[in-house]
Amino acid sequence: MSSTVASTPAKPTIFILQILGICVFVLAFFLPAVSAGPGNPLKGWECALITLTSIIRAETYHSASFLAAISGLLNPLIVLYLVCSLIPRLRGLVRRLFAGLVLVCMIATWIFFGLAHLSPRIGHILWIVGALLILCGELRHHMPAAAA
Repeated sequence: MSSTVASTPAKPTIFILQILGICVFVLAFFLPAVSAGPGNPLKGWECALITLTSIIRAETYHSASFLAAISGLLNPLIVLYLVCSLIPRLRGLVRRLFAGLVLVCMIATWIFFGLAHLSPRIGHILWIVGALLILCGELRHHMPAAAA
């Protein structure tokens, strides 16, 4: 059995997981994402707005807020990753580069949470799960072919 035929069943599964990932990713923006103790937690869209606007402030780059700014880049990177998935000539190295950068943004988020004493909530968890499901398209290139 050729490797193309052997890997065919994985493609629809990965596509379904990516669609599920997009749905979970979008849902996460409307749920509580982070809290700094008792009180009202920030929703995902509020976190996105805060982190993206912090990119343009000079003081961001002289504090731990720099990590928050990096984490805010995850959302546009996911969009770019999805665009690359639609354009055949960008499905290789460029898309993998965006996938790697998304993982760096996730790590920056968790380091920032630790430094700022923030607690992730369900929105953050679903945001990460959604992003990872979207990125599962990269697994398609690393799956071993089934033995004949």
